[in-house]
Amino acid sequence: MTAIAGRVLVAGASGPLGGAIARKLLAAGVPVRALGRRADALAPLAAAGAEIAAVDLLDLTKLNEACRGIGQIVATATNNMGRGETSPGKIDLSAYQNLCAAARNAKVRRLVYVSFRGVEFDAPVDIFRIKWYIEDAIRRSGVPHVILRPSAFADIWVGLIASEIAKKGSALIFGDGTRVSNYISEDDVAEFAVRVLAHEEIVNEAIEIGGPSNLSMNDLATLVERHVGKSGKRRHIPAVMMKLLPPLVRPFNEVAARLMTLGLYTATRGTPFPAWKAAADRFGFAPKTVEAYLETRAR
Repeated sequence: MTAIAGRVLVAGASGPLGGAIARKLLAAGVPVRALGRRADALAPLAAAGAEIAAVDLLDLTKLNEACRGIGQIVATATNNMGRGETSPGKIDLSAYQNLCAAARNAKVRRLVYVSFRGVEFDAPVDIFRIKWYIEDAIRRSGVPHVILRPSAFADIWVGLIASEIAKKGSALIFGDGTRVSNYISEDDVAEFAVRVLAHEEIVNEAIEIGGPSNLSMNDLATLVERHVGKSGKRRHIPAVMMKLLPPLVRPFNEVAARLMTLGLYTATRGTPFPAWKAAADRFGFAPKTVEAYLETRAR
């Protein structure tokens, strides 16, 4: 892989994906400035050799300082589980507008933003709509950029099914479980991000990434059941319930309503990705199947 020049700022480094990117960069000998809101959450990266920047993206003055001396930024920061004044609809777009301004002020060479495959300005799930507006803000900012759009994270969906099996003895399925989605592991998304950082000739482009596994939720549950040694029981949440309840629940529990709309999206929209191999071949990388991911998860 081509060497990455200069220091990289990882915005959202205290999260699972940002942390994975930071660790891969450090392992490759790339100097990293790890940015997150809380210094304690960044402590493991400090121990691994990263420079720490405990900065809120809404604080433009401190963000300007954090971007000083940075060659490239990779940004994974999200506030998906926020509510009220910390709702993603209230702070995420402003946070990224600040990041773009700070990148411009510091003359950062390029910003790599991890978005989501299938973002739409009128998406039924609020966090997907917000990502569309963040992408739009990045494009309008004039900062050289690459937008990575991964498919569904295997870690999240496998984790959900495995957790329900462990707690309740049955897999939770949204709708009838027949819609097909493409899955990619968080570690593979991190690997794609690192490889993009090594190719500075790629500018102002959106790149869709995914993995070899196009599976229905029923199929995914079968693989998880086989892996944990339990099978048979399934609990299906009817799509009509996930459609009707969010407006009633949202005033009292914004996060629960968000998760219901996400479940409805999964239950009613097929998101296979037959062209996943194009980006994999372009960057010389072979993403894992869900079966291979399950094997790594067990270690």
